[in-house]
Amino acid sequence: MSVKQEHSLIVKPETKLKIKKSKNDEDFERTETPDNKAEETKIVNTETEPVVEERPIFVCKNCNLTERYDCFNNHVSFNRKVGTKVDYYLARDPFSPRSKRQFLILGSVCSMCDNDICVKPECSIFYSKFFCSICARKYISNFPTSIQEKIKTTKII
Repeated sequence: MSVKQEHSLIVKPETKLKIKKSKNDEDFERTETPDNKAEETKIVNTETEPVVEERPIFVCKNCNLTERYDCFNNHVSFNRKVGTKVDYYLARDPFSPRSKRQFLILGSVCSMCDNDICVKPECSIFYSKFFCSICARKYISNFPTSIQEKIKTTKII
């Protein structure tokens, strides 16, 4: 409370009664003067709280990696020069200055089972689309032989 504001418990000699009430979600102050005339004045809150925007959370279904992300799409909203062919979960790089507009790719969605997966080699593989390691092993015969070897050599979580 600032010094200029009156305390609601202090009653001035010209004021008989102060009542605070709410009309249609707006605050009003009612003051009754010694001549029993009621006056209503609207209370305006000039103090604004800083708006903190909560970022959504990305969770990998394989390894439970949990991280907040800034956008999920095929273009980086905070860096218009970059575009991708696949939708990614993207986050601003916390270790680079904002002016650089660098970002981190957290993961994507498996094109077979629609689960969120991170980009770790144990969790996903990219071959024109993202595949989680579970679906890649399940449908390994549908991949080229070079990709099949890569799937077989990756560690299972």
